[in-house]
Amino acid sequence: MSNVSDTKFESRIGIFESECRKNSLALTVQRRAIYDALSCRKDHPTADQVYEDIKSKLKGVSRTTVYRVLDTLVTIGVAKRISIPDPKARFDGDMQRHHHLTCMKCGTVFDLHDESLNNLQAPLGNDNGFEIMDYSITFTGLCSACRSTIKYPAK
Repeated sequence: MSNVSDTKFESRIGIFESECRKNSLALTVQRRAIYDALSCRKDHPTADQVYEDIKSKLKGVSRTTVYRVLDTLVTIGVAKRISIPDPKARFDGDMQRHHHLTCMKCGTVFDLHDESLNNLQAPLGNDNGFEIMDYSITFTGLCSACRSTIKYPAK
């Protein structure tokens, strides 16, 4: 009997395989391993972190290959590049609409699932003709671990 997490993962793999076929992409060992590594993580890894995860499993895989495959996964819609106030791109394999909390001190990124944020109405009256296709919201602040290390002056 599989648990819910296994079922979600199997569903994501099925979607990944379907999107590869739909986009005429071969289901290579590298693509599968990189997608598996991304999908198993909840910490919104950088390409370098994904590379560290798979380099021992895929002998000879290059960092450049990981970057290219992650870009491909974003292009075909099975991963997202998330916008956070960090110079390194981070990736997310969870394609359900959700938002993020980013710690300004340690850089940890947390998922934020909030239906009220999912139902915001996009501004319609922009003057530059820009059409909004999607959005995500990132809140910055301090995580509980970092907040606990702050020494406040005595009153």
